[in-house]
Amino acid sequence: MTERPDRVASARATLGTSQLGTSLAVAGSMVVLHSFLRFLFSLGDLPNPLLNASSWLLLLAASVFSIIAVRASGYLLGNLTFSFLLGSLAVVVALDLAAVWHAGSDNVYPTAAIAAGGVLLGTVTLRSVRDVAISSGVLGAALVVTFLSRPDVDPLYVGAEVLLTTLAVMPPLIACILVASYRRMVLMALDRVLIQSTVMAPAFGVSMLESEELAQVDLEVEQLFDDISSGREPLPLEPDRAHRAGELSTVLRRHLIAGRRHTWLHHAIAESDFLSVSVELRDDEALAALLDQRQRDGLLSALWLLMYGEQRTTRHAVVTFGPSAPVASTGRPRVRFPIEIEARGMRRVDVEPATWQHLGRTGRYVDTTTTGALMVVIECAVDSPIDQ
Repeated sequence: MTERPDRVASARATLGTSQLGTSLAVAGSMVVLHSFLRFLFSLGDLPNPLLNASSWLLLLAASVFSIIAVRASGYLLGNLTFSFLLGSLAVVVALDLAAVWHAGSDNVYPTAAIAAGGVLLGTVTLRSVRDVAISSGVLGAALVVTFLSRPDVDPLYVGAEVLLTTLAVMPPLIACILVASYRRMVLMALDRVLIQSTVMAPAFGVSMLESEELAQVDLEVEQLFDDISSGREPLPLEPDRAHRAGELSTVLRRHLIAGRRHTWLHHAIAESDFLSVSVELRDDEALAALLDQRQRDGLLSALWLLMYGEQRTTRHAVVTFGPSAPVASTGRPRVRFPIEIEARGMRRVDVEPATWQHLGRTGRYVDTTTTGALMVVIECAVDSPIDQ
């Protein structure tokens, strides 16, 4: 089968997080402005004002350079620019903390180091959540170590130190959680839309990704036949051309065989970045092909709702079709078969109420709860394919 591209990584920068980025950038600038005003008001009490001022100049220069680079690259924060920004922030934090380290009993606190958290807050939507979270954690660890190691620290000022550390670290960490949830929600919606067409697709056939490969192979085969018929390609074919023709015939046979084994549900699961890692399909008789459009939509929607959600344990489902058996009837021949869904890592109370409605559209169902898994057995009755 054609390898499925990683749509998650490629779509991460096009999820509309730029709208969130504007708000987070404003929030980050407020943290920077607050820290800068504290620097101005405490300028007379600082033991090394030139060192603090140098840290602020470096912070502002690095921020302006990063903003210009981001705008020039189409609002993308590349690895080189991000590395430069992190290196500059590390120097800023080191200078600012070194300037106030010996002033533990003078009620003097870092300012530019706290503002570095505001700068990280503005980059949450431009970089991966992991990059910003790790950087924020390192910043918080540096502040905590500095506050604990300062000589002659007055216990009365511990609360202020905790507050400043929280101001520097918690906003970017909270933003990371919000952006990660937003990205996951949008990716889930996009992924669901991409595979919705399988509900109305033919019972058997090739997937969208395989169709693209098949079209390329078909074009190459057509060009080869045209070359042979026009005399541009003499017979017998040269060894390399004959080898390539054999490869093309193998690809065509593989698609032909797969087209009679892979049902719409197989393609829906395989093409989904979400379901492909959480749902295992066992359908040796290709019974999913017998479901009508209403049953298809109900089953696919139920699987999505069963697997979707924030949970402490990883959810995994095994969907088993069959065995099938004919139904004694005086009317049109019908076939009955069960669909067993074993949803591991969840309980009945974790199931969304709408899930049961979708299961009911597929057929009559019975659910039971075992240790660490939810078992759902759906009894389906469909028209016999022999009579169609």
